[in-house]
Amino acid sequence: MLNIPKVSVIIPIYNVEKYIRQCLESVISQTLKDIEILCIDDCSTDTSIKIVESFLKKDNRIKILQLNNNKLPGIARNIGIQNSIGTYISFIDPDDYVKPDFLEVAYTKLEELQLNSVWFNIKIFNDTKKSFTKDNYFLKSDNGPLIVTSKNINIFPINCWNKVYRLSTIKENNIIFSENILFEDLEFYYRFFTQSKEIYFINKHLYIYRLRPNSILSSKKNRNDIFKAIKNIYNYLNKKNIFEDYKESFIQLIIQSIERSPNIKDMVPYIVDLLKQINFPKDYTRTDKNNFYDFLNYIIYFNKLSKTMQTLNKYYFGLIFGISKFLPKKSYRKKCREKFKKYIF
Repeated sequence: MLNIPKVSVIIPIYNVEKYIRQCLESVISQTLKDIEILCIDDCSTDTSIKIVESFLKKDNRIKILQLNNNKLPGIARNIGIQNSIGTYISFIDPDDYVKPDFLEVAYTKLEELQLNSVWFNIKIFNDTKKSFTKDNYFLKSDNGPLIVTSKNINIFPINCWNKVYRLSTIKENNIIFSENILFEDLEFYYRFFTQSKEIYFINKHLYIYRLRPNSILSSKKNRNDIFKAIKNIYNYLNKKNIFEDYKESFIQLIIQSIERSPNIKDMVPYIVDLLKQINFPKDYTRTDKNNFYDFLNYIIYFNKLSKTMQTLNKYYFGLIFGISKFLPKKSYRKKCREKFKKYIF
């Protein structure tokens, strides 16, 4: 008879020999013992997998799945989902670690409430400074239920690793990570929480996220991948016939992604490509509730300008932004500066 573990733990592994030992120690030491641990080797070139193999010898809950070539975390996690048999599933990054009761607290609450997901607060460890940051990651202090709606879907952290999920919900709804790109969590987040909106937040810092300078996401390479992920979300929402419900939030998501880009000017061609794919602005009607449309139209306009005119536009909006700080009314001054700041890139 097949033993179904209570939780499947998915760990994608690529060149993390410095951290994987601490990660695995934290997982095999969980107070919830009935788990399986799937380590997906994304073709590491260091000693990461040798370290995992040393753990495998003393813990038969560990399984190693090897990919044929380096395919990034999205495919690794999708392979993990396909091979998981637990009632619930957790995704843990190999340079992070979890507190001993992370899985037990999640499992107990999921069983009690019969929900499809629970979320945790986290602690952020700065690997350079060797200290924890004081950031309130979740900006919420009390335990309790949350409903993810088309209005608030963008205000929560989209990371997959501070959450535990019901595996059957993922498999039945074909909820997957974006493949061959970074920012793969984004598509998974939208796929899951547009289908299963009720969650429970647990304000315990049981997941430790390691902030390190040489991580994949800290690199400025492939920052355009986020717009590829957004394009996948657009296709998904339309396939499910729910795009109209999420249209305003979708535009907000584009704007948030632009604002978080380290160099917007370099991202402009990728942003314009996305806007063409979603037929912006033709299929979109500006409303009083949404002030993002002018900026997206400006991105399209900016992309057509010569380099000289692009520079002149930058100085033009910089001048307006500078003058706005002398406006007499504080509320109007703040509104103007917020409006024009994003045009300076």
